[in-house]
Amino acid sequence: MTARPRLAYGILLLLQTICAVLLLFYIHMAFRIVTEKPGELHSLPASILLQIVIAILIGQSCYWTRLGHVPVPDGIYSPVLGHLLAFAGRLSSIFGGALFSIYFLRQLPAIQQLSLDAGMLWRCLLVFAMLFAIYCYTLELERLGAAWQKAPEPAGPERPETSAS
Repeated sequence: MTARPRLAYGILLLLQTICAVLLLFYIHMAFRIVTEKPGELHSLPASILLQIVIAILIGQSCYWTRLGHVPVPDGIYSPVLGHLLAFAGRLSSIFGGALFSIYFLRQLPAIQQLSLDAGMLWRCLLVFAMLFAIYCYTLELERLGAAWQKAPEPAGPERPETSAS
């Protein structure tokens, strides 16, 4: 693989990583708020909601651009780093799943009463969009980790030695 696709892959992955870290930061913030004041309806400032939406859009743009046009870099063989990337991907999906569970538990009374309003629908869509963005990031880390764990193929076809008589 030439340097240009590797650079493009690296830039797109870096941007998606920044977006995923931002989403995970807000997930952590949501946990802290809900655990400090359980049972209360919490609202986020519009600026934070805008940051979340922008992070989702940029992260998804990077993911789908990379998936369709930029191949995973090959030629790097590092089982340890490959395992660490796959682990980081799984860890981020665990945090994403925790977001869904805490949101579900917080919204359970409204769901039981079937009082779905536009605000709740918006929040549900936002949570699912965050989960999907984290899922796509997880897939990319696992894809890159698997590529780095794959043993390199020989440079050329092996030629059997023939004996001259």
